[in-house]
Amino acid sequence: MFDLGDSVILVTGASRGIGRAIALELARGGADVAVHYHTATAAAESVAAEIRTLGREARTFSADVVDRERVQEMVRAAGEWKGRLDGLVTSAGIYRGPPFEEVGLEEWDETLRTNLAGTFWAIQAAVPWLRRGRHPSVVTISSVLGSHAAIGGAPYQTSKAAVEQMTRALALELAPDIRVNSVAPGFVRTDINRAAHEDPEFHRTVARATALGRWGEPEDIAPAVRYLLSREADWVTGLVLGIDGGIPLR
Repeated sequence: MFDLGDSVILVTGASRGIGRAIALELARGGADVAVHYHTATAAAESVAAEIRTLGREARTFSADVVDRERVQEMVRAAGEWKGRLDGLVTSAGIYRGPPFEEVGLEEWDETLRTNLAGTFWAIQAAVPWLRRGRHPSVVTISSVLGSHAAIGGAPYQTSKAAVEQMTRALALELAPDIRVNSVAPGFVRTDINRAAHEDPEFHRTVARATALGRWGEPEDIAPAVRYLLSREADWVTGLVLGIDGGIPLR
């Protein structure tokens, strides 16, 4: 099930956390993976080396996703690697969570430019290469906070809500040639939120609020992305799939 059959897939933000787990899961499914990173060269090369131990090919590509020209160059290099892209996963993102009164221009711009504009630039640059691919598909990474509000982190929540609407808009605009879907994780233990999940009180609060009683792990998210990129999801587009342990139920 969910065999990716020699696909070539670019994963942004693949050097750590959810992006890393996704890159490895796609390799297990049979894909060769273009591993994007910004500055964590050693971590990205480690992911690529692990993909090769799974019997698939991997190459690393660097760019700051807020820089449209650099993103275009990075995606072009990834496309030229195999002559096509069959899939794109936009996992690169940041979280800035100051209280509303303390949000300044830097926090606002950095968050929206990385999470929203960076996702858009990657998709825009990838479309010509995806049109050369087989059963091309895009998966964006949103968040449970894109549709369910919380106190703090308003720029992050705004960026993820916008990613979800952009996903739906592009699903229409790129149909029927390219499918576009999104995965919205709940509270997942990653480096980006280490301070939160290592805070005992907050850790317990999230676990109690989650129907399945625990924080997620990056490996909980990756199989859903593999599904959405697979032939089994050929009639799925414009979907925002929550992988969140049931936290919106409470």
